[in-house]
Amino acid sequence: MDSQDAPGQIHVFAQPFPYGFQEVVDDLHLWKHQGVRAEHETFINFLNSETGDGGVDLIVLGTCQYDLPYWYDALKDAWNRRDADHKFKIVCYVHNAKDMEWDRWIPYWAQRNAIRLLAIGSHVAKAFQDKFAEAADSRDPHLFAADFEHVSVDVHIPVLDIPNLPAKEAPRHLVRAVIQGKFEIERRDYVRIFQELIESLNEDPAAWGYYPLESRTAFEPNHDSPIPPFQLLLVGSQYLGVPDELANVVVIYRDLPYMEFYDLIANSDIVLPAFADNSYYEFRASSTVALATELNVPMLVTNRTRHTYGFIDDDRIVVTRPAAMSEVQALKALRMGDASFFFASDPAGTGMTMGEIPAVRAGVEQMMRNGWVKSKSEWEEWREWLRQQNTQVAERILRDIP
Repeated sequence: MDSQDAPGQIHVFAQPFPYGFQEVVDDLHLWKHQGVRAEHETFINFLNSETGDGGVDLIVLGTCQYDLPYWYDALKDAWNRRDADHKFKIVCYVHNAKDMEWDRWIPYWAQRNAIRLLAIGSHVAKAFQDKFAEAADSRDPHLFAADFEHVSVDVHIPVLDIPNLPAKEAPRHLVRAVIQGKFEIERRDYVRIFQELIESLNEDPAAWGYYPLESRTAFEPNHDSPIPPFQLLLVGSQYLGVPDELANVVVIYRDLPYMEFYDLIANSDIVLPAFADNSYYEFRASSTVALATELNVPMLVTNRTRHTYGFIDDDRIVVTRPAAMSEVQALKALRMGDASFFFASDPAGTGMTMGEIPAVRAGVEQMMRNGWVKSKSEWEEWREWLRQQNTQVAERILRDIP
């Protein structure tokens, strides 16, 4: 793209970016190889009229499940207008392997070796690869003749280099945790986390920096607490009811412009994935995972989350709790620097405490030793590794390497 002899250009066809994202584009110089910037409805006319040096070589569809069906007929027409030496290729971003009728929209392009998928998570890529392998082995001619076997599926993690991230003191107290995403209980496990927070506040309000509930309807913050009162920030869109008891604990932010959105999360201490079901481990990716890492905020995860989202399988950027320890229990232990309350618990009533289970105890002790504060150098080292991975994927795409 940076060739002196034939520099590349990137043309952007989209509606005006919402939530002030154009400011992010400008500040980060994301659109370096500037070409045409126009409304999305002018895209096909441009594609058919722009013929200099053979015309457009590569079309990147940012949301495959919407864009490919929308442009399907027009793209086929544009493809057929070109001679064999001037065909284009399509790169389709995907984040959910069950979000599109892939067997309907992909075969035309797969048969012509003209499409590749770009997943934002390795488990999403694997889900597509498994679907394509199964289709290729089918005896249904509509499937095996589509040549799904040779559709490349790459992984690209959309992490921006956000400038001017806050410099945070170390050591410091864990005060602000974030759950990010649409306020839908099918996506995030708000109900369980609210209930566990209420139970823990009732058991030990001082650990969270609050007064006992007593006759009040809501827990009141104790601003004289040696550790500032804990807050759970919910950042997203739509509506979500919060129990009265947590009125001073939970703070909701809706529909923030991107710069405010980044600033709010970057100034928090830890991010909770809080996935409500298995879909985020099996066939769809959460943008929260990439968001936390691009803002240098550690995530509180399990080994399952680390292994599913392979790019965060790194102690330098995440805090790993044993699956037997809930998010709320882990937050309390990390705030207090003490997990003895968890070790003494016997939630199943078996007569054996959690501290007596060797692997669980070892996992908690490891979490406490590693702590939740990550250094700037740790983030920089990890980011350089990820940059290399993403660059290799971009080069394969631009060079059309399977």
